[in-house]
Amino acid sequence: MQKSNKYLFFIIILLLIIITAGVFIERKNSSSKKFEIGILSEQLKVKNQQLAKIQKKLSAKDINLQDVINDGFLRFDTAIFNKSINEKLIFSKFKTQDILFSKNGYALGSSYLEFNDNKIYLASGNGIFAYSEFNGKIEKLKIINSNIKSIVTYDKFYETSQYGIKDILIYEGNLYVSFFNEKFKDCYNLSILKSKLSTENLNFSLFYEPKKCIKKKNKYGEFWAHQGAGGRMVPYKNNQILFTTGDFRYRTLAQNKDSDYAKILRINLINGESKIVSLGHRNPQGIFYNMKDDYIISTEHGPKGGDEININKNPDVKMKNYGWPISSYGDHYAKHYTKEQIAKAPLHKSHKKFGFEEPIKYFVPSIGISEIIMISDEISGHEFLVGSMGSEIKEGDLSLHYIKLNKNKTKVIDHNIVTIGERIRDMIFLKEKKIALLFLETSSSIGILSIN
Repeated sequence: MQKSNKYLFFIIILLLIIITAGVFIERKNSSSKKFEIGILSEQLKVKNQQLAKIQKKLSAKDINLQDVINDGFLRFDTAIFNKSINEKLIFSKFKTQDILFSKNGYALGSSYLEFNDNKIYLASGNGIFAYSEFNGKIEKLKIINSNIKSIVTYDKFYETSQYGIKDILIYEGNLYVSFFNEKFKDCYNLSILKSKLSTENLNFSLFYEPKKCIKKKNKYGEFWAHQGAGGRMVPYKNNQILFTTGDFRYRTLAQNKDSDYAKILRINLINGESKIVSLGHRNPQGIFYNMKDDYIISTEHGPKGGDEININKNPDVKMKNYGWPISSYGDHYAKHYTKEQIAKAPLHKSHKKFGFEEPIKYFVPSIGISEIIMISDEISGHEFLVGSMGSEIKEGDLSLHYIKLNKNKTKVIDHNIVTIGERIRDMIFLKEKKIALLFLETSSSIGILSIN
C-alpha cells in the first residue's frame, strides 16, 4: 500500500503540472493560439508517456492506477460558470482530475456522454462508468461497477493509447458501448457491448462483432487504430441502430462490400446482424439520424485536409458510396508512397466524376471533425452543431461549428464558428432543456452550453 501511495503522489504532481499549463491557454486571448496550444500539447504528450510507463510496471503486478486514485466518485471542479459567449450561448465548464488516461496523446482525459431520466452518464475511454442526477452543474459522478475487465483483458485498453471505448448509447433500457476489441494477439476489430442500464452494476456481454479482425501486420502494409475509430451509434428505424466504422488505414476495405470496415452499418437489436447502409468512408466520427425526414447526416475525418459532412437521404433505398479512398479533397500525409500504393488510394479531387456522393461540405485544411448533434426543432429548420479537435483555431479547430441546411437538405446555407479552445470529443443535446453537453478532452472537462 505504501508503494501505491507513492505512485498516487507522483500522479497528483503530474496532473497539477498539466492543469497549470492548461490555464495559460484559457487566459491568453489571441487570434491564433497555435503556439500556446502546441506547448500544452507537447506537455500533455510527455506526461501521458510518463503515466504509461508507470502503468506498464504496475500492470505486471495486476495494479491499475485508475483504481488506486478513485474512491467511488469522479469529482469535478468549476472552471467556468455561466460565461456569455455571444447573445445566444452561455457556457460553463467543469474539470476533473480523476480520469488519468486519455485516448489521445495530446489530451488529458477522453470520455463519452449520454443522458437518460434526468441523469448524465459518462464512460471514460479506459472503461470507467459513472452517473449523476443533472441539476445544471457537474460536481461529482458516482462510479458504476461493471464486469468490463473480465471481457476486455489487454492492457492498452486501460492506458493512454489508441485503444479504448469509442462511444456509448442508451436505448430502450440498455447501454451499448463500442470499443476496440483485441480478437487475437495484435488483431483488432470494433465491437459493441450491451448491458441492461443500471446505476449499480453493469453486466456486459458481447452484442456485435465483425467477422474479421485487422492485424497490425497485414497484407496492405499499414495499420493505425485511430483511423479505425468510428464507433458512433445512434437509434435507427425498425428496431435497429446505426454504427460507424473506420478502415484502420487498410484503405481498400472501404470499397469492399464483404467487409464491415469503413462503413455505416445498420445493426439489428434482436440478433446483432449487420447490413451496410453506405460505404466509402474513411473514419466517420459523428452521426445523426433524422427520423421525421428519413436522412442520415454524418461527419468524417479526411486525411491531410478533406474532413467531410455527408447527407444520405432515404438511406434504405440505395446503398450509397462516398468515395474513399478513390476520391477525397485531402492528401496523403506521407509523400513516399509508391505508384502501386497511390493506385489503391488516388484521392481524386472529385466524387461525382467517379460515381460517388459529394459531401455537402468539406474542410481544407481539416478541422479534426468530431460529433454532430441537431439543435433545431425540425420545423424552424435543420440546424446542427459540429465539434472539432485539431490544434489551429484560425482553421476552425478546437471549436463548435454551427451549420444550417436548406429545405431540401442538399447544401449548407449558414455556417458560423464558436471557439471553445479545446478538443471536443463528444456532444449530446438535451432538447427539452436546450442544452448541449460536451466532453472536452484537452482538460478532461464536461462543458454545458445553454442555447437561446
